[in-house]
Amino acid sequence: MKEYFCACCRHPRKLKYQRHLRSAHFFQILILSSLVSLMLYPWFGLKSFSSVILVWAVFEGVYKSLYRKDLVCPYCGFDPKWYKKDVKFARQKVEEFLKQNPNSPILKRAKKMEEYQHLQ
Repeated sequence: MKEYFCACCRHPRKLKYQRHLRSAHFFQILILSSLVSLMLYPWFGLKSFSSVILVWAVFEGVYKSLYRKDLVCPYCGFDPKWYKKDVKFARQKVEEFLKQNPNSPILKRAKKMEEYQHLQ
C-alpha cells in the first residue's frame, strides 16, 4: 500500500491499488482464461485460446479504473491525473467537490483559519 499526503489538502492517504498488475493478477488471468478456453473449445476449437487477450484486457481495464478511482482525494476531491492534464479543470473539480460537500475537513480548516485571522 502506498502512503502519501494529498497535494491539495495535506491529508494522509493510502492507495489500495497499484498502477500496474502484479504477478498474482497474471496468475489469476492465466487460470480464468484457461477455464474460459476449455469451456469454449467445443465451439471455437483452437481459437478459444485467444481468450487470454480478452481476459487480460478486462483485468487491465478494471484494475486501472479502480486505481484511478482510488487516486481521487475523498477529503477535497483533488485528482492528480487531471492536474497533470489541465490545471484549470482540476481546480474546477475541487471547487465543485467542495460545494457538494460542505462538511469537508478542508472547509472546516479554512473557517478556523479565518476565525484565527480575525482575532489578530
